Amino acid sequence: MGKTLELGRRIELCSMDQHCENISLGLYRREKGDLQQVSVHSYAVGENINGRIEFVTNALAQLAGMVPDVDDLHWLQFECSGFHVRALKRCFLDVCKLEQGRPLPVKPLSVQDKKAGCLVSVVQHGSGVYEVTSAASDDRAIKRCEALAKGFAKVCEMQVDENKKNQIAFTCGCNHDDLMGMLMFRAQNVRAAMREEEMSATRGVLAAPSQQK
Repeated sequence: MGKTLELGRRIELCSMDQHCENISLGLYRREKGDLQQVSVHSYAVGENINGRIEFVTNALAQLAGMVPDVDDLHWLQFECSGFHVRALKRCFLDVCKLEQGRPLPVKPLSVQDKKAGCLVSVVQHGSGVYEVTSAASDDRAIKRCEALAKGFAKVCEMQVDENKKNQIAFTCGCNHDDLMGMLMFRAQNVRAAMREEEMSATRGVLAAPSQQK
Protein backbone atom coordinates (compact mmCIF):
# COMPACT_ATOMS: atom_id res chain seq x y z
CA MET A 1 0.00 0.00 0.00
CA GLY A 2 1.35 3.43 -0.93
CA LYS A 3 2.20 5.91 1.77
CA THR A 4 0.71 9.39 1.59
CA LEU A 5 3.38 12.05 2.00
CA GLU A 6 2.65 15.41 3.58
CA LEU A 7 4.87 17.44 1.29
CA GLY A 8 2.87 20.61 1.01
CA ARG A 9 2.76 22.45 -2.31
CA ARG A 10 5.25 21.94 -5.11
CA ILE A 11 6.81 25.27 -6.09
CA GLU A 12 9.42 24.13 -8.61
CA LEU A 13 10.21 21.13 -10.79
CA CYS A 14 13.34 19.78 -12.39
CA SER A 15 11.63 17.55 -14.94
CA MET A 16 14.74 15.61 -16.01
CA ASP A 17 17.79 15.25 -13.79
CA GLN A 18 20.54 14.33 -16.24
CA HIS A 19 22.81 13.26 -13.41
CA CYS A 20 20.40 10.66 -12.02
CA GLU A 21 18.54 8.53 -14.56
CA ASN A 22 16.53 11.53 -15.86
CA ILE A 23 14.28 11.44 -12.81
CA SER A 24 11.99 14.33 -11.85
CA LEU A 25 12.85 16.28 -8.72
CA GLY A 26 10.34 18.56 -7.02
CA LEU A 27 10.87 21.35 -4.52
CA TYR A 28 8.02 21.38 -2.01
CA ARG A 29 6.94 24.12 0.38
CA ARG A 30 5.22 23.83 3.74
CA GLU A 31 4.41 26.07 6.68
CA LYS A 32 5.67 25.25 10.16
CA GLY A 33 4.33 27.83 12.53
CA ASP A 34 5.50 31.18 11.16
CA LEU A 35 8.24 29.56 9.08
CA GLN A 36 8.23 28.63 5.40
CA GLN A 37 10.24 25.49 4.68
CA VAL A 38 11.17 23.51 1.57
CA SER A 39 12.08 19.91 0.87
CA VAL A 40 13.42 18.08 -2.19
CA HIS A 41 11.51 14.95 -3.22
CA SER A 42 11.10 12.53 -6.10
CA TYR A 43 8.51 9.83 -6.65
CA ALA A 44 10.99 7.88 -8.75
CA VAL A 45 12.18 4.52 -7.42
CA GLY A 46 15.78 3.34 -7.64
CA GLU A 47 18.89 2.65 -5.65
CA ASN A 48 20.48 6.02 -6.48
CA ILE A 49 17.45 8.22 -5.80
CA ASN A 50 17.90 8.83 -2.09
CA GLY A 51 21.56 9.71 -2.55
CA ARG A 52 20.70 12.21 -5.25
CA ILE A 53 17.99 13.85 -3.12
CA GLU A 54 20.44 14.12 -0.23
CA PHE A 55 23.07 15.71 -2.49
CA VAL A 56 20.64 18.27 -3.93
CA THR A 57 19.31 19.07 -0.45
CA ASN A 58 22.81 19.60 0.99
CA ALA A 59 23.90 21.63 -2.03
CA LEU A 60 20.83 23.83 -1.79
CA ALA A 61 21.47 24.42 1.90
CA GLN A 62 25.11 25.32 1.36
CA LEU A 63 24.81 27.40 -1.81
CA ALA A 64 21.60 29.24 -0.91
CA GLY A 65 22.55 29.76 2.73
CA MET A 66 19.76 27.69 4.28
CA VAL A 67 19.64 25.62 7.46
CA PRO A 68 17.83 22.33 8.20
CA ASP A 69 14.86 22.08 10.50
CA VAL A 70 15.96 20.82 13.92
CA ASP A 71 13.25 18.14 13.95
CA ASP A 72 13.57 16.98 10.33
CA LEU A 73 16.82 17.50 8.41
CA HIS A 74 15.04 16.98 5.07
CA TRP A 75 13.31 20.35 5.44
CA LEU A 76 15.25 23.59 4.94
CA GLN A 77 14.57 27.20 5.89
CA PHE A 78 16.28 30.57 5.69
CA GLU A 79 17.91 31.76 8.90
CA CYS A 80 16.18 35.12 8.47
CA SER A 81 12.82 33.32 8.86
CA GLY A 82 11.75 34.92 5.58
CA PHE A 83 11.06 33.17 2.30
CA HIS A 84 12.79 34.31 -0.89
CA VAL A 85 10.81 32.14 -3.25
CA ARG A 86 12.02 33.33 -6.67
CA ALA A 87 15.68 33.22 -5.66
CA LEU A 88 15.18 29.82 -4.06
CA LYS A 89 13.51 28.36 -7.15
CA ARG A 90 16.35 29.64 -9.33
CA CYS A 91 18.95 28.14 -6.98
CA PHE A 92 17.14 24.81 -6.96
CA LEU A 93 17.19 24.55 -10.76
CA ASP A 94 20.88 25.45 -10.86
CA VAL A 95 21.75 22.97 -8.10
CA CYS A 96 20.00 20.20 -10.04
CA LYS A 97 22.52 20.79 -12.84
CA LEU A 98 25.45 19.91 -10.58
CA GLU A 99 27.07 16.52 -10.91
CA GLN A 100 27.05 14.48 -7.76
CA GLY A 101 30.38 13.81 -6.07
CA ARG A 102 32.12 16.95 -7.26
CA PRO A 103 33.03 19.80 -4.88
CA LEU A 104 30.31 22.41 -4.57
CA PRO A 105 31.30 25.64 -6.32
CA VAL A 106 32.16 28.59 -4.13
CA LYS A 107 30.53 31.62 -5.71
CA PRO A 108 32.43 34.90 -5.27
CA LEU A 109 30.82 38.30 -4.94
CA SER A 110 33.14 39.71 -7.60
CA VAL A 111 33.23 38.72 -11.28
CA GLN A 112 34.72 39.98 -14.51
CA ASP A 113 31.85 41.53 -16.44
CA LYS A 114 32.21 41.80 -20.23
CA LYS A 115 29.58 44.50 -20.64
CA ALA A 116 31.17 46.66 -17.95
CA GLY A 117 34.65 45.90 -19.28
CA CYS A 118 35.99 45.47 -15.75
CA LEU A 119 35.61 43.69 -12.43
CA VAL A 120 32.15 44.11 -10.87
CA SER A 121 31.50 43.42 -7.20
CA VAL A 122 28.56 43.17 -4.84
CA VAL A 123 29.37 44.89 -1.55
CA GLN A 124 27.36 44.12 1.58
CA HIS A 125 26.43 47.07 3.80
CA GLY A 126 24.53 45.12 6.46
CA SER A 127 20.82 44.72 7.19
CA GLY A 128 20.28 43.07 3.81
CA VAL A 129 21.58 46.04 1.81
CA TYR A 130 23.97 45.45 -1.11
CA GLU A 131 25.68 47.78 -3.54
CA VAL A 132 26.92 46.86 -7.01
CA THR A 133 30.28 48.51 -7.68
CA SER A 134 32.85 48.38 -10.48
CA ALA A 135 36.60 48.78 -10.82
CA ALA A 136 36.03 51.43 -13.49
CA SER A 137 34.13 54.70 -13.07
CA ASP A 138 33.14 55.51 -16.66
CA ASP A 139 29.52 55.78 -17.82
CA ARG A 140 29.58 52.28 -19.29
CA ALA A 141 30.55 50.70 -15.97
CA ILE A 142 28.12 52.85 -13.98
CA LYS A 143 25.18 51.90 -16.21
CA ARG A 144 26.18 48.25 -16.02
CA CYS A 145 26.17 48.36 -12.20
CA GLU A 146 22.65 49.81 -12.27
CA ALA A 147 21.55 47.12 -14.74
CA LEU A 148 23.05 44.39 -12.56
CA ALA A 149 21.22 45.79 -9.53
CA LYS A 150 17.96 45.57 -11.52
CA GLY A 151 18.88 42.00 -12.42
CA PHE A 152 19.24 41.10 -8.75
CA ALA A 153 15.95 42.87 -8.02
CA LYS A 154 14.19 40.58 -10.49
CA VAL A 155 15.98 37.33 -9.71
CA CYS A 156 15.91 37.75 -5.92
CA GLU A 157 12.82 39.99 -5.57
CA MET A 158 14.89 42.70 -3.92
CA GLN A 159 14.12 46.40 -3.64
CA VAL A 160 16.07 48.94 -5.69
CA ASP A 161 16.99 52.22 -4.01
CA GLU A 162 15.42 54.92 -6.20
CA ASN A 163 18.04 57.44 -5.05
CA LYS A 164 20.96 55.08 -5.62
CA LYS A 165 20.08 52.76 -8.47
CA ASN A 166 23.08 50.46 -7.99
CA GLN A 167 21.89 49.59 -4.48
CA ILE A 168 19.41 46.81 -3.63
CA ALA A 169 18.07 45.32 -0.43
CA PHE A 170 16.31 42.21 0.85
CA THR A 171 12.96 43.05 2.44
CA CYS A 172 13.72 40.72 5.36
CA GLY A 173 16.51 43.07 6.47
CA CYS A 174 19.05 40.24 6.69
CA ASN A 175 22.22 39.48 4.75
CA HIS A 176 22.29 36.67 2.18
CA ASP A 177 25.84 36.59 0.83
CA ASP A 178 25.59 32.95 -0.31
CA LEU A 179 22.41 33.65 -2.23
CA MET A 180 23.91 36.73 -3.89
CA GLY A 181 27.01 34.83 -4.97
CA MET A 182 24.98 31.90 -6.26
CA LEU A 183 22.78 34.16 -8.39
CA MET A 184 25.40 36.63 -9.61
CA PHE A 185 25.55 34.95 -13.02
CA ARG A 186 21.75 34.95 -13.29
CA ALA A 187 21.57 38.64 -12.43
CA GLN A 188 24.13 39.32 -15.17
CA ASN A 189 21.97 37.41 -17.65
CA VAL A 190 18.53 38.20 -16.25
CA ARG A 191 16.65 37.89 -19.55
CA ALA A 192 17.90 34.35 -20.07
CA ALA A 193 17.06 33.52 -16.45
CA MET A 194 13.51 34.82 -16.87
CA ARG A 195 13.04 32.82 -20.08
CA GLU A 196 14.23 29.64 -18.38
CA GLU A 197 11.91 30.33 -15.45
CA GLU A 198 8.96 30.72 -17.84
CA MET A 199 9.84 27.49 -19.63
CA SER A 200 10.10 25.66 -16.31
CA ALA A 201 6.61 26.88 -15.33
CA THR A 202 5.12 25.25 -18.45
CA ARG A 203 6.53 21.80 -17.77
CA GLY A 204 4.49 18.92 -16.42
CA VAL A 205 3.37 18.60 -12.83
CA LEU A 206 5.19 16.13 -10.65
CA ALA A 207 2.67 13.76 -9.07
CA ALA A 208 2.67 10.54 -7.12
CA PRO A 209 2.26 7.39 -9.26
CA SER A 210 -1.16 6.77 -7.69
CA GLN A 211 -2.30 10.22 -8.87
CA GLN A 212 -1.06 9.87 -12.43
CA LYS A 213 -3.51 9.02 -15.19
